[in-house]
Amino acid sequence: MRALTRDQLLTVMGMTSGGFDAQQRAGHVALAFGSPHPAMPGRYCDLDLVGLAIANGLAPTLGRPTATTVTLGFFDQWVAAVGQADADTSQNYFFAIGLFGWNEDQKHPQEIVVTHGTSEQIMDDLRHAGSVIAVNITDVIGRLRAKGRAAGIDLSQPFFFPPDHERYFQVISEFEAEREARLARLRRDKEMAAPQRVCQPRRHQAGSEI
Repeated sequence: MRALTRDQLLTVMGMTSGGFDAQQRAGHVALAFGSPHPAMPGRYCDLDLVGLAIANGLAPTLGRPTATTVTLGFFDQWVAAVGQADADTSQNYFFAIGLFGWNEDQKHPQEIVVTHGTSEQIMDDLRHAGSVIAVNITDVIGRLRAKGRAAGIDLSQPFFFPPDHERYFQVISEFEAEREARLARLRRDKEMAAPQRVCQPRRHQAGSEI
């Protein structure tokens, strides 16, 4: 992974500083490691380019808010495909989303499954999906490298560790553990908030009777 300045990031993505800031204010920026912000202000890495490109690719179909949420929430899936794509250039690797069923009342799929791999692998995982949305990661990193070369920015080194490197699984496992911890906290918060919503009307009622 290579460090990038903000200017380098914007140059490769073809974005203006003002446009990028507007997207961040709207909550529509998806960087690496499931974060909307860099670890240090103004300091980015080449994997951030991949996150931005994936969200851009999903946005026309899913809408910008959902595309951002999916890219942030499933960093483990797409970064695994990045490592595979860099290590094996003989075939294409994908980050894919399968939509199963349809909830007519709420107007959204009953289930969403996210996966990665070759075209055969993702279609096997998503074979019963009503529709599949796939981002060709091999193509994404190739295009980013081409844009980097045109701008004099060297992106030739691997974007992520290869699958046989111990850090490949370590980084992915750490992200998954942090994501599960965040989800557990959200579930706890909802459970703690539920009784308060039930009790609130009773307190108001008691006050009115006095």
